[in-house]
Amino acid sequence: MRRRIGVVGAGWTGAVAARLLTDAGFAVEVLERTSVVGGHSRAETMKGVVYEPNGAHIFHTDNEAVNEFVNSHGLTRPYDHKVLTEVFLSPDDDEGHLLSWPPQVDELKELPVWPTVERELASLPAQATGGNFEDFVVSMMGRTLYDLFIKDYTAKQWGRPATELSARFAPKRVELRRDGHRGLFRDRWQYFPPNGINEVIESVLSTVAVTLDSEITVDDADRLGQDYDAVIITAALDDFARCPGELEWRGIEMRSRFEPTDDPGGVLTPAYVTNRPSTRVPYTRTVETKHATGQQIKGTVVSEEMPGAPRRHYPVLTADGANERRNAELCKKITEHFDIPVYFAGRLATYRYINQDEAIADAMAVARRVAAELGG
Repeated sequence: MRRRIGVVGAGWTGAVAARLLTDAGFAVEVLERTSVVGGHSRAETMKGVVYEPNGAHIFHTDNEAVNEFVNSHGLTRPYDHKVLTEVFLSPDDDEGHLLSWPPQVDELKELPVWPTVERELASLPAQATGGNFEDFVVSMMGRTLYDLFIKDYTAKQWGRPATELSARFAPKRVELRRDGHRGLFRDRWQYFPPNGINEVIESVLSTVAVTLDSEITVDDADRLGQDYDAVIITAALDDFARCPGELEWRGIEMRSRFEPTDDPGGVLTPAYVTNRPSTRVPYTRTVETKHATGQQIKGTVVSEEMPGAPRRHYPVLTADGANERRNAELCKKITEHFDIPVYFAGRLATYRYINQDEAIADAMAVARRVAAELGG
């Protein structure tokens, strides 16, 4: 008889792990609490216009195995993602300046603050360093650029000063560029499907049993132990363990509105993503997905990304690592409720700030582990 595997969650990690284990001969069932698959990456439509209710999701990777996998499920349309940031150089600056993100030295040289920035850059250490997010980034780009691009954006995004946040994710998220490369990512492969990611994840799950509207928690451990030989959990562990508040999360709310356009290809904002670090507005950025889809339709959807919603979008990685330690404790606590092997994978369950390709790589790793330990 085939080994039975239950997978909690139908986002990227759950979907890919389930597909790989199904292909390997396991009997797999995905249990998804909502009525749709795709997790936070999922796109929706408003009056026919594709938009993203959970923020911008651009697929990019340097991982060849991940690239081959997504290509096999229809994710092939290239897209070179560029981000702009609107900065105000002083309280009296009424118009602001649209600059590339990450900051580009050749653009910065055109600003009146460049002499100050140049002096600060000349005094920086050879390697960025610091015990918290602010110290690390200031050591990377100096105080002036930090204040213009990072300080207020970070305070809005995380609801706390950057001195309380971990420096560990700074090298992955912040960069000062001198080579003129305007794209946000340097990965070999970057894609954006014209209808959003939904069709790709649905293709991944096309051969897998999926049960929607199925809210599974640790209270179901006995039943899961009867139904399956192992369980893979990709859900947030404080939610799964029924202990809300045990972990810190930072959520967003996308305030999305449809706007008509005269031109079928028309857009209203300067870029797919435009960062708005200034405290002059409460949101952190605007997202207009039509830049990426290239839809030909008379209309567009502009979304303002409002931070602070009570949702589990981003783990809060503090300088002291307290939340990561608590997540590890929850792993142990949950495992103790089961008489079958339990595996944890993906952004939510492992409490990491990772991209879509890393979530897929996580799925590949956990599928390999399950196959090695349980057999087909």
